Amino acid sequence: MSINSSHKFVPRAVPAQRETRVADQIAEVLLRHRIDRVFGIPGGTISPVFDALYGAGIEMVTCQHETMAVYAAAGYARATGSPGVVAVTSGPGALNALTGLASAGRDELPVMVLSGESDMGNFGRSPLQDGSASGLDLMTMVRPLTKFAELALRPERAPTIVDQGLSVISQQPHGAAFVSLPVNLTHSSVLPSRMPALISRGLEPDLATCRQIANMLGGTADSATRPAIMLGIGAKRAGVGQLVLEIAETLRIPVFTDIEGKGVFPESHPLSLGVFGVGNRGNAHAYMSEPVDLLLTIGCRFDDTTTAGYAEVLRPEYGQMIQLDHDPHRMGRSYAPDLAMCADLGRTLQLIQELLPTPAPQLILQRDRGARMFRPRPEAPATFDSKAPHDPRIIAPALKEVIGPDAAYCCDIGNHMLFTAQNLAVERPDAFWVSLGLGGMGSGIGTAIGMQLAYGHLSQVVCVCGDGSMMMCGNELATCARYGIPLIVIVFNDRHLGMVDQGFRSLYGRSPNFQNPDIDFSSYGRSLGLNAERLHDLADLRGIIEQYQGKPLLIDVPIDPNISTSNPRVDILSSQHD
Repeated sequence: MSINSSHKFVPRAVPAQRETRVADQIAEVLLRHRIDRVFGIPGGTISPVFDALYGAGIEMVTCQHETMAVYAAAGYARATGSPGVVAVTSGPGALNALTGLASAGRDELPVMVLSGESDMGNFGRSPLQDGSASGLDLMTMVRPLTKFAELALRPERAPTIVDQGLSVISQQPHGAAFVSLPVNLTHSSVLPSRMPALISRGLEPDLATCRQIANMLGGTADSATRPAIMLGIGAKRAGVGQLVLEIAETLRIPVFTDIEGKGVFPESHPLSLGVFGVGNRGNAHAYMSEPVDLLLTIGCRFDDTTTAGYAEVLRPEYGQMIQLDHDPHRMGRSYAPDLAMCADLGRTLQLIQELLPTPAPQLILQRDRGARMFRPRPEAPATFDSKAPHDPRIIAPALKEVIGPDAAYCCDIGNHMLFTAQNLAVERPDAFWVSLGLGGMGSGIGTAIGMQLAYGHLSQVVCVCGDGSMMMCGNELATCARYGIPLIVIVFNDRHLGMVDQGFRSLYGRSPNFQNPDIDFSSYGRSLGLNAERLHDLADLRGIIEQYQGKPLLIDVPIDPNISTSNPRVDILSSQHD
């Protein structure tokens, strides 16, 4: 049949597009992903992006150091649920960002670093700050640290790469992304791409496996009599606390977390056993020491700190272990589970809950009796009868008493983290945060800044750090002063690197001189533009916090260096030393 020439196909008219600057197209991508703030430090090769962000009305939070900018973006992502974005320049700017980038990836926080790069026409000619394969070879460095990493090689592709990277890290498990943007590309103008971002969906849970887990948890003749549930960072990032609470209450199953999962299950609940591993008070360890016949783990990292040195009690010798996670890299990594499934944790637990058989009253009674003796004691009332140097064990309860139960506590790395985790009971997953994926000093300071910036005056963030981390990264608090971020910073000032000194003495029976200078951090804080006080009498704590409410505040708390706390990490290193 011939084609009638009078009915030729006429394409529908579409509006003519015009070329626009690639940097401006990248800013449009960020706006589509609802990115309202970008952290970073400016420089030559990233300047087109900074200019485009300014033109698009996206706020630039200028920080003091690139890794602290990434930590702050990670805190912002944690508080908002949206990706945190960082813009840095090439060479040392990108290199400085890598510690924060690695930390964000290991903490399952969606953070993207946009890094400037030298002109592609000069690759191989040793231009200043060359990060290409013929220079620093940054892409080789960042790929093991990230979930998405790409060097833009064509201007038409650069905005799409940013779009795709943001989509990838927004899917569970969240992670970090690094996009390298040569300055000649971001300066150039091209037609906008019509290619949409590629969005991957989470794995669907297997129905038969969910039914098997439901039967193992309770309701059949083969159900466990002495089970337990362990929660980790994956459970916190997936937001499954309420589902776990409902399952635990229905079946009377005791629940404990590692330090990264602290708060996913309310610690005042009768079924809570607190924390296992670093930051523990002993309840979970005591319960697990009398063997359980079923351990259900949800989103646990299973590294040496969260398992107390890969403790054998977490793999029941005469029972079974179930591992649920949304990160395939953690499946069977440290313990061989009897049953494992990698899937979306929220949908998995919802399906398990729907499939739970009605538990027999006798089973519930038996479980209640078995768990009763291990339930945590009620929190001791805070005492304010203390003069400097203070007992570090009473600081966190005193802060909770003064500030109230709704504050979020963000700890840095050091003994202050142990004292806070052990003596502060929290009820919500957003009430406690520590970056133990990498365990970098300064992570708590930067993360707390980002969190408080996101919350504004709606919720109070308390950063707890030590004098060592303050000396290493405290300059970033100038960002709080500059932007009026109402963060409360508590400095445990014992004038030495306490965790390291304690570890050396435990391992080797002696310690080099790890003393720090006797610095008045209140004077230091004021020099950065903060409100700052030294706490000589704990009774003054309430007055100080009320006086500076809604303003950036640093409190220098002199701590008694002779008071130590248990640290499973020391036992781990001790066994390796032996």
